[in-house]
Amino acid sequence: MKRKERTVSPGAVKLHIFQPSGRKIWTVVGKDNEHWTDPDLEFCSCKNYYYKTLSYSGICYHLKSVQQAEEKNEFVSIMFDDSEYVRFVSALLTDNAIKLLSG
Repeated sequence: MKRKERTVSPGAVKLHIFQPSGRKIWTVVGKDNEHWTDPDLEFCSCKNYYYKTLSYSGICYHLKSVQQAEEKNEFVSIMFDDSEYVRFVSALLTDNAIKLLSG
């Protein structure tokens, strides 16, 4: 099974929606971490994005997984209150920074 197909397993792609603003954050549960993605900006917080995507202009498999999940409507939507946004983003950034810096 290809890496992209493994990633798009039930519950792997998540759309976090904050209300009432409607802000959205996509995440993908990868092999070692939950990665923050922004399909509109073609951004992902995975190491592959920094080492491959920026160098070779392709997109990582997490972004491909979000695209595929969106096309097939196979993602988990999770609703949050806007008051949780800063704490959510802070935790997501902290977790990803620790993973990136630890090797």
